[in-house]
Amino acid sequence: MGFAEELWREIGLTPAQAVGVLISSSVLYVTFTAVLRLWGQRLFANRSGTGLAVVLVLGAIMGRSMLGPNVTLSGGLLAIATLLVLESFFGAGRRAGLLGHRRPVVVYAADELDRQALRHYHLDERTIWARLRQSGITTLDQVDGIILETDGTLTIVRDGHPLDQALLAHVRGAQRLAR
Repeated sequence: MGFAEELWREIGLTPAQAVGVLISSSVLYVTFTAVLRLWGQRLFANRSGTGLAVVLVLGAIMGRSMLGPNVTLSGGLLAIATLLVLESFFGAGRRAGLLGHRRPVVVYAADELDRQALRHYHLDERTIWARLRQSGITTLDQVDGIILETDGTLTIVRDGHPLDQALLAHVRGAQRLAR
């Protein structure tokens, strides 16, 4: 076997391996997107070490599974290209409104925590109180509401500041903040 053939065996793919990478990457992209759609807000809202570990382990398992038993440079490049194409396609679908988006949700309004939402998103009061302290809130009278955003961050709506209702479009529970 010549040098070029040996090198291709180390960095290249056979047609069957390429199809395997395409199928694996596509199926795992859709699976990971579904996992993040269902549990992403929960995982990112409660920024515990466990949530981060779960996301990292899922990513590692997916990355390894996409490449199959023969990890090669060509396989990695093909997997990356497949993911980028799928993200462009599904991203365009989300922007066009063809695919659903997670929605922000009000977790505190009218001097009351929405305990059902906190349980659903695996948040606890300590997380809420810590975020309020970090924002310089010294009393709950300064807070009109708290919104859990789709990326897991908490937005504090301060009392006494006019609130443009357009900012609450698509926020679940926004009527609780209506003035």
